[in-house]
Amino acid sequence: MVSSVKTNIAIILAAMSLLVGCGGSPAVTTSKPTKTPTLPAPVWLIQPPIETGFLYGTGSAEVYAGDQADAAARAKDMARLELVKQIEVNISGELEQEITETLQNNKSELTERLRQSVKGKVTSFELSHVMNVDSYFDESNKQVSILVRLDVNKELQSLHSRIEVIDQRFAEVVTKFENNEKQGMGLLRLVTSGLVLAEERSGIQARANTLSPTRQHVDVLTPEYRDFTRKAYALIGMLKVHVAAQGADRNSLAAALTAELNNKGINISEAEQADIRVEYDLSLNNVVQGETTFVITEGNVFLKDEQGRIVKTIQAKAKGASADVKEAESRSIAKLSQQLGKELVDVLF
Repeated sequence: MVSSVKTNIAIILAAMSLLVGCGGSPAVTTSKPTKTPTLPAPVWLIQPPIETGFLYGTGSAEVYAGDQADAAARAKDMARLELVKQIEVNISGELEQEITETLQNNKSELTERLRQSVKGKVTSFELSHVMNVDSYFDESNKQVSILVRLDVNKELQSLHSRIEVIDQRFAEVVTKFENNEKQGMGLLRLVTSGLVLAEERSGIQARANTLSPTRQHVDVLTPEYRDFTRKAYALIGMLKVHVAAQGADRNSLAAALTAELNNKGINISEAEQADIRVEYDLSLNNVVQGETTFVITEGNVFLKDEQGRIVKTIQAKAKGASADVKEAESRSIAKLSQQLGKELVDVLF
C-alpha cells in the first residue's frame, strides 16, 4: 500500500515538472525589422498631365553626396528645358523660311555671316510663368523628379508685352534710318541693331503662335520689318571698305587682307573716302634654325569710322617656315591675313 502511494506521488511530481518546463518560459522568436517601402511612382512621371491653359514638364536628377536640394534644383532645370523644347518645335525652320523669303535673291556668304552674328546678339528665350507642382524621391535609385507647370495665358501676355516694347524701339531705328542721320560705321551699327530687333521679334511671335490656344498663325514679321530687313541687307552689301598700310607699306598683307574680305562678300574700295577704313601695320622677325627659316609676323589692324576715328584695334601673330626666306614670309603673312580677316568681319558684324 505504502509502495503504491509513493509510486503515484512520483508520477504526479514528474507530470508537474513537465508542465512547469513547458509553460514557465515562453519560446523566444526573432524577426527582421520592417523596411519602409518606397512610395509608388506618381502617374505624372510617366505621363504628364494634360490641362487646358497649361503645359507640364518633368525632369529628373540623381542625388550626389546626399544633397537632395541640389538634385531638385537640377531636376527643375531639366523640367523647364523640356517645356522650352515643346515650344521650340519647328520655330527655327519657320524663322529661316521667313528670312529666306524676305531676302529672296539677296543671299551670300556675307548675308549668312551677318545673320549668324545677329542671332548671337538676340537675348536667350526664357519662360516667365513656370511653377513647381509636385516632386518625387525615388529611394532605390536615389533620384529626384520634379513636375512643373507653365501658365500659357500669362506667358502669352508677357510675350505680347515684349513685342510691344520691341516695336517701339524698332520704330526709332527706322526713323533714324529713313532720315539718314548716320553714315559709314554708324549706319552699319544702326541697321544691325534693327536686324537684331527683327530677329528677336520674329522669335517671340513664333513662340506666341505655338502657345496660342486657337493655333491662329500670325506672321512673325510685319511688312515694316520685312521692308527694313531687305533694305538693311542690301545696304550692307554695298558698303565699301578701304585697306591701307600705316608706315612701311606691305603690299602682300594688303592683298591678302583684301582677298580675305572679298571672300566674305565685302566690297573693297580703292578710294580713301570709303564707308569703313582698315589700316594696318606689320612687323616681321626671322629666326634661322639650321636650313629652315621661321618668319614670325605680327600685325595690328585699326578699324576706323567715316570720320577717321579708331573704333577697334585687332592684334594677331602668325608663323611661317620654309627653307626659302621669301616663302616663309609669304606663308606667315597668309596665315596672319586669315586671322585678321576673320576677326575683322566678326568685329564689323
